Amino acid sequence: MFVADLHNDLVQRIMIGEDVTKSTKFGHTDIPRLKKSIIDLEVLIVWVSDDLQGLGFFETAKKMYDKIYDLIDDEIVIPNSLSEILEAKSNNKLLLPIAIEGGEAIENKIENLHYFIERGIFYLGPTWNHSLDWVSSAYDETYNKSKLKCYGLNDFGLEVIKTCEENKVLIDVSHIGEKSFWDIVSVSTKPFIASHSSAYNLCPHFRNLKNDQIIAIKEKKGLIGINPYPFFIEPHFEKKAKEFKNKIFDDIKNIENKNKTKAEKWLSKQHYMQKKFNSITPKIDVFIDHIDYVVKLVGIDYVGIGSDYDGLDCLPHNWKDCEDHILIVEKLDSRGYKHKEIEKVMGNNILRVLEEIDC
Repeated sequence: MFVADLHNDLVQRIMIGEDVTKSTKFGHTDIPRLKKSIIDLEVLIVWVSDDLQGLGFFETAKKMYDKIYDLIDDEIVIPNSLSEILEAKSNNKLLLPIAIEGGEAIENKIENLHYFIERGIFYLGPTWNHSLDWVSSAYDETYNKSKLKCYGLNDFGLEVIKTCEENKVLIDVSHIGEKSFWDIVSVSTKPFIASHSSAYNLCPHFRNLKNDQIIAIKEKKGLIGINPYPFFIEPHFEKKAKEFKNKIFDDIKNIENKNKTKAEKWLSKQHYMQKKFNSITPKIDVFIDHIDYVVKLVGIDYVGIGSDYDGLDCLPHNWKDCEDHILIVEKLDSRGYKHKEIEKVMGNNILRVLEEIDC
């Protein structure tokens, strides 16, 4: 079985000095745990939307690329093509393709996008939660619509999409707004994906996809990587989490005071919450419900997994880290999915998408 996970924020930990080439007691992933897990392909994310390093967006993104390439050893490959993925898989290598979340990294310059294309980029997500001069995010379209500089995509935004498609780079729509989404639908000629989103009809969160969006992704022959974040899969979890956070407010404040940089504060709180939240998180079955929903709506060929490991402060109950990724297989099997169907969800569907864009 080929297993692909479409979204992982491990690089943030590397940027504050963690050595993730060794087993760590923090977070959801490190290189030893990934090698032990069932995961063959783990997409590592270059995320610079908050410029936590203070170097500027483009320079920080370049540095993050360098840090990822430093991870290469005899058992790790950073693939730049479908053929490299297939070859590495046949040789039992761990695949760590690089993707960018948030167009800040290109700093409104198409030549900067070409720089990352030349270095190898698996997909580009035009926004994180922050809107840009050329594209609006789901967060801002929902909460800050009157303050947007650009509603949807402008001409430069359309050029970004076209440039990616011409260079066989996937577009990721997980964080973009609905207007931006439909602008991409209107101009795209290739499949695109939502790397880490879930179903809005089951959990009405601004980060989730509505039925017409899910159907549009199917019609473009893309896929939806279902996200297990409890805030995105259980409608009432946000209220429950807020009440829980109030009980441990002093602990969180102490963590902030003990760390100096914004990045260190954020990651330390993540690590703390990853342990504490387990007592209130929903069962993995709620996550599987979102897979079921999308499968029933558009079919088995358009579903994948986008764990968002190391970008979350909690996972479903007793899902500790990437070594528990096998729980997804076990749960799908228990629900009656056939072996070939499970293989599609776990990884073969993204290979199909890559074949489509490679044409």
